[in-house]
Amino acid sequence: MANTGLARDLEQALGQLLLRRNRSALYDAVLDEAPPGVDRQTYRVLSGLARLGPQSAARLADEVGIDRSGASRYADRLETAGLIERGPDPHDGRATLLSLTAKGRTTVAGLRDALTRHLEDRIADWPEGQAQALIDGIHLLIDVPRE
Repeated sequence: MANTGLARDLEQALGQLLLRRNRSALYDAVLDEAPPGVDRQTYRVLSGLARLGPQSAARLADEVGIDRSGASRYADRLETAGLIERGPDPHDGRATLLSLTAKGRTTVAGLRDALTRHLEDRIADWPEGQAQALIDGIHLLIDVPRE
């Protein structure tokens, strides 16, 4: 139980990171460079599709933590902006998959570059090795082997 204090500190730090205001600060840094159609709501759908590949609205909603009707509404807006498209699911003829268009992939690349620049600025004055230790720790935390 020697790690109880550290685990409690980690729980509190993760809680702070996950607060809406802190997520919003990261989103704001990215969304300043976003094209029309991409805002705080639609960004999660766009980013989710970039990470996961083509998904049904229901599956995407579950993965990014929004309700299905929200995912569908946001997908409509992104489709209107030409950033995503709907197509048939090759494994289920009744289902529709959302996927990025070429314009969507280019947009995501630009938004990720903006986030990278923001994070680069945030860690510029950190002590040597601290950013790598954070990255390693996050991987250890989320890459738990399944039994």
